[in-house]
Amino acid sequence: MTFDEFALRKAAAADVPAIVDLINRAFSVEKFFKTGERIDAAGLTDMMNSGEFLLLESAGALIACVFVRITGERGYAGTLAVDPSQQKSGLGRRMMREAEDHARARGCEVLDIRIVSVRPELSEIYTKLGFVPTGIESAEVIKTATQPVHFITMSKPL
Repeated sequence: MTFDEFALRKAAAADVPAIVDLINRAFSVEKFFKTGERIDAAGLTDMMNSGEFLLLESAGALIACVFVRITGERGYAGTLAVDPSQQKSGLGRRMMREAEDHARARGCEVLDIRIVSVRPELSEIYTKLGFVPTGIESAEVIKTATQPVHFITMSKPL
């Protein structure tokens, strides 16, 4: 597949079930440190009330998504999910570029992310994308953690 075969759009309420399914499949890799699913429809709807999901589709099928929230001159990107069959193909990098462009177009000067401490490979990936560590936050929102975890915050100037 080439990137030309994909269509980018903003999510709508009707997309909630497909987004929940994609996120839970993509984040199944995290089951080593927590139980249960990554997200449910109520949690996703709450997120959509505070920001937007950008969706990437191919032939009508949802392939990737990323959440973007704008707060003044700062943007936040999270919940980047790529269909497991498409991972390691550059789509994650593309979705982060889309998130950056989305935030930049809305006047943001910085894009923030947070990654979970028990996934050190994520730090390497985001460092290659230009993000730098900026701090540590509690991960108490992960109620189903089976081991101690925290968030590492990272930022990138836009």
